[in-house]
Amino acid sequence: MSKQTTIFITGATGLIGSYLLKMLLANGDKVYALARSNDNKSARQRVTDTVDFWDKKITPKHANNLIVLEGDITQDDLGLGKRDKETLINNAEEIFHCAAVTQFNWTIDDIRKQNVTGTQNILELAVECQMNGNFRKVNHLSTAYICGDYKGVFREDDLDVGQGFQTTYVQSKFEAEKLVLEYRNKGLWIDIYRPPLVVGESATGKTFTFQQSVYQLFHIWNLGIFDHFPGKGLLVNIIFVDELCNAIFRIASLSSSENKNYHPFSSEAVPLELILDMSNKFLEFRKPELISRENFLKNNPTPAQKMLLQNNILLFNDYVRLDSKTTEKVLEQYGFEFSKMNKDYLLKVLEYCTEAGFLKKHHEKVPH
Repeated sequence: MSKQTTIFITGATGLIGSYLLKMLLANGDKVYALARSNDNKSARQRVTDTVDFWDKKITPKHANNLIVLEGDITQDDLGLGKRDKETLINNAEEIFHCAAVTQFNWTIDDIRKQNVTGTQNILELAVECQMNGNFRKVNHLSTAYICGDYKGVFREDDLDVGQGFQTTYVQSKFEAEKLVLEYRNKGLWIDIYRPPLVVGESATGKTFTFQQSVYQLFHIWNLGIFDHFPGKGLLVNIIFVDELCNAIFRIASLSSSENKNYHPFSSEAVPLELILDMSNKFLEFRKPELISRENFLKNNPTPAQKMLLQNNILLFNDYVRLDSKTTEKVLEQYGFEFSKMNKDYLLKVLEYCTEAGFLKKHHEKVPH
């Protein structure tokens, strides 16, 4: 984006949204960010705090280009006053829709309100923005795990392949993508980005949330309560938040191909075995043996073990292969390629977990 672009972003207090916001401000763009206040902080404070987490120099330097609007994607008109909504409609050139509830224990009705109705409200705003003559497109953040329980190779152009869903979160994101197709047919340019598991920054491992499934696995393994663990032969797609946002930013800025789906991550997946080995060497927990999910269930896991695993997206599908070769070819044209997740990178992620107090090392190895 060579000239200043006026952008509207949702989810600016989340992991991906906040990093994208940091990049957009650093690029000199004018950004309207939608956020809610809470009991302790104003909407603006919540947004600036998350951007400051990544880089304390950004918000002071670009304060005039950051306008925080208090609102809620689930409400009519996004909970905005008439003047704020008109400002968006008249000025927005691009939308980054990153807001979503990612918890796995919400009922389908509750999560639909956030992830489906919320998306529809954003797309309705985009339809109105189109009338300003300068509006370009919507960038919609989805998830690679809309593949559900599909067995086979799941590519960028795939959506409804007869899959089932083990969590309401994934089902709601699938339904949101179906909605996006409807609005594409109404004439909106909407690109979809489907990240896999997202971890902290590549240089430091830094993150402000440990909700993602891979962090939960570290925690579960560190409890040392499993002799056997499901996931033998499982391959995991992981992306650093900075590389993910760099990929999204480049495609959003440079691509003129309309209505595309992107898998912004490396096709080269990481064996769960490697993640377990590295975690074990670093944290020194009692290492479980990886076995198939079928054999794990035959071994009658305890209620506590079942509860710990029931919401981990990583363990739901041993048979899918997420393919991102088309996206990787697009990014090659822009001089970008993903880092290969290896032991050194995994070590950075683990080290940050202990620095932040999320994990503790076992100082004495537990005998097998």
